[in-house]
Amino acid sequence: MSKIIKKHWLTYVLAVILSIGSAFLFAMFSVRLGTVVDVVVNQDVDFVSKILACLKVVIGWFIVSLLFTYIKSKNVSDIIRDAKKDLYVSVNKKEMNDYVSKSNEYYLNNFTKNIDLLQTNYLSPRCEIVANFISALVSIGTIFFINWKLGLSFVGVSLVTIILSQLPGVIMAKKTNEFSDESANYLKVINNHLKGFEQIKLLGVSDIFLKKYLDRDKQYEKSRFSYIFVSSLANDLGLFFSFFAQLACMSIGVWFALRGDITVGLLISAINLLNGVFNPLQQLAYNKNLMGTVSDIMKSFDEILSTEKNKGQLIQNNISTIDIKDLDFKFAEDKIIFEDFNTKFEKGKTYAIVGESGRGKSTLAKLIMKYYGSDQYKGEIQLNKQDVNTILTDDLYKKVAYIQRNDFYIDGSVRDNIELYRKLEANNGLYRELKFNDSFLDKSIEEGSRNQVSTGEKQRIDIARFLVENYDVMIFDEPTSNLDKETSEIIFDLIFGIKDRIVIVITHVNDENTLKRFDQIIRL
Repeated sequence: MSKIIKKHWLTYVLAVILSIGSAFLFAMFSVRLGTVVDVVVNQDVDFVSKILACLKVVIGWFIVSLLFTYIKSKNVSDIIRDAKKDLYVSVNKKEMNDYVSKSNEYYLNNFTKNIDLLQTNYLSPRCEIVANFISALVSIGTIFFINWKLGLSFVGVSLVTIILSQLPGVIMAKKTNEFSDESANYLKVINNHLKGFEQIKLLGVSDIFLKKYLDRDKQYEKSRFSYIFVSSLANDLGLFFSFFAQLACMSIGVWFALRGDITVGLLISAINLLNGVFNPLQQLAYNKNLMGTVSDIMKSFDEILSTEKNKGQLIQNNISTIDIKDLDFKFAEDKIIFEDFNTKFEKGKTYAIVGESGRGKSTLAKLIMKYYGSDQYKGEIQLNKQDVNTILTDDLYKKVAYIQRNDFYIDGSVRDNIELYRKLEANNGLYRELKFNDSFLDKSIEEGSRNQVSTGEKQRIDIARFLVENYDVMIFDEPTSNLDKETSEIIFDLIFGIKDRIVIVITHVNDENTLKRFDQIIRL
């Protein structure tokens, strides 16, 4: 994350320069304001010119402050844009086994809530904290110029204020991390409930899930309350200490004026300069506390951004064999899926993998597709005698198709959802085999829609997405589940029409006539 932030150093430096200019103009205004008061006290006739000089400084300060706000906003916006881009790229570079080790809500939370917290708790304060420091430094320096003893007194009071303002920092960091964690948990619950809406409704368990939702929401809003309260408390404490500090400094200034060490005008200047000391110091302490709250969020970003580019070798020639040798795999000590399992798949043959639920049919396909790392199983999985773990994952996915049921849709027509932005040649023969006419292909589907196409149409769309490309291996995971006999026959005819490839079908079909059409049946 630090590399992304450093990339935009120029706008940050410009913001710092502008903040310096703004601080000096504020100090200049305070001094000139004092001269106006002295003109009144001394009954000087040069009153108008002094007022005009003050106005020029105020206008200059406004222009510089406006530029500072613009440059600061651009710096923050550019960093956020690049951060989201790099996060998205890094997620897409992840190996499948690495990606599935985290929940979707983990990634969603980083792209939404944590990005917002990065902006409000780090990037914006990062620019402000420099401006706050410079403003306080210039204002105190100007007070030293007015009277060094007065300046020394103000520095002492300022240091005490800064130290006291740091007290809420640890609590703020804790509450921010709790808020981020609860946000991820909340997203997980709401996302799961929305995905399962039909089942929840049909089973009549809406009230139960409503209670579950309300319990989680209560925890989420409780963490939000704590986060907002502690953040506001830190700000209020800063103001509280600042008020006492200003009162102390004002009393010191009056004492110096009564002694005759400074004029009334310079006293007014010094008092006005206090606004350039204590308000920025209060904000500086608050912003420093805010910046200390994002360490865990930064670690989460860095964890995603540290994803390395996939490494491996290209698959030599077309895939003609897949060998599974001495495979041992288990989900837990008491959940053994494969033990010393061996099998072989050859080009030009179709294979049915059958067995009861939980016996590892889909798991076998996912092992071939590198959903699991090499440290999660024992044995060998070879493609053309080449270990699957030495193969470049992107190349594996270009040669091996894993076709499973998926509810992923984009805004567009059925044709758009088959092509998925790929530049493909029209495949009218395939569409005819799948019983897709032009009217259906032009039918509009909204992103995330569940109701505009039937279950059978969805599964045929899933299959078509892969059949429009040429793969050496086709793995179908339950291609006819929940389909009527006619639609199932269409899909099986299509599968058995695939020649000169390795075709693997994971199925629960028990129809003997269908199973006889396979070259080999592997029972798990």
